[in-house]
Amino acid sequence: MQSEYLQPIKKSIIESLASRVNARSLFHSTEFYEGKIIENKKFDLFILGVNEDRFRPEYAGCKEAPDAVRAELYSLIKPRKDLSILDLGNIEAGAAIRDTHFALTQVLSPLLKQKSIVVLIGGSQDLIAAQYAAFQGVGPNLQVVVVDAKAEMQMYEDKNANNYLPNIISHEPDYLFNLTQAAYQGYYVEPETYDAFERMNFDMLRLGSLRGNIQEIEPYLREAQMLAFSIKAIRGSDAMGQIKPSPNGLTGEEACQITRYAGMGTDLRCVGFFDYNPTMDNNGASALLLAQMIWYFIDGFTTRKLDYPAAESKDYLIYRIPISSLNEDLTFYKSVLTDRWWMEIPYPHERSKHQGKFLMPCSYKDYQTAQNNEIPDRWMKSYQKLI
Repeated sequence: MQSEYLQPIKKSIIESLASRVNARSLFHSTEFYEGKIIENKKFDLFILGVNEDRFRPEYAGCKEAPDAVRAELYSLIKPRKDLSILDLGNIEAGAAIRDTHFALTQVLSPLLKQKSIVVLIGGSQDLIAAQYAAFQGVGPNLQVVVVDAKAEMQMYEDKNANNYLPNIISHEPDYLFNLTQAAYQGYYVEPETYDAFERMNFDMLRLGSLRGNIQEIEPYLREAQMLAFSIKAIRGSDAMGQIKPSPNGLTGEEACQITRYAGMGTDLRCVGFFDYNPTMDNNGASALLLAQMIWYFIDGFTTRKLDYPAAESKDYLIYRIPISSLNEDLTFYKSVLTDRWWMEIPYPHERSKHQGKFLMPCSYKDYQTAQNNEIPDRWMKSYQKLI
């Protein structure tokens, strides 16, 4: 980790927290970087802020987000399970936006290679591209979930000014296996974006499809290594601290459920929160919501279970569904411990870790789709990418 890019949190902030928080708060489970890396100690989780907001003029003020969220986060009561957190402080804005992006990748990449769990607090949404770039060299077949009201694929002459999606998709080398855009709102998405996602067999989950069915996002988060969450996906009545709050979007409760699912995902390494602007917040309510979302991520992390179906295990049920358009049955696995589902996809044996079978997380709804003699959309997309 490149510690020269890190700026410790101001002592006045830490002293203020120490004077007012509960003895059982997250503050007392956290150590704070003071200019020297703490050696020979294992931490369960790292928190990192990025003070960058120059992506576009309307994002001015987002650089104040990390400390505003911390002020609320560390006052929350810690989950039942003991854990050790290291707050790495903030990455200050560099001379140019690309310098901030470079610093973020330099700090984040070693942590990811060590399989650390990192909570990233931005800052403007352009940092999502740098969050993704930090996974280079971590491993192939990266799975990413982005929660955002908009899916913007516009390319600009200045690559540093591009929206994050083009920067992720065009990144070289290419290690992206799947990208899921969740909670998007159709009136913000151009037809060409739908076409691009369809062409690349990526997934799009419309806000309306998640309303009342928020559990449908869980399988995507269970296999993801990265989650990026823009506060713009949350409706303005629940999160006023954003640019041009929308009357539509996720509720605060739905946002917290999503981050808890992410924490439960055994592969997830980095969750990032972006676009919160304290200068537009009303009594700090949006900062408190983001703090609660992080709390739910941590709570989910403390309950992680390794329930991936294994050949020698009896802790799951197997269901085989005949599909008339296929030459073989669709096979589903259900954990009797967690009630989570997987579906089996044919996979070349030499590339498989499960005896020639690729097991993809799915939902009960996918199983119901197969019972109706239909191939689940996620099965088909993954099959097309694997063959």
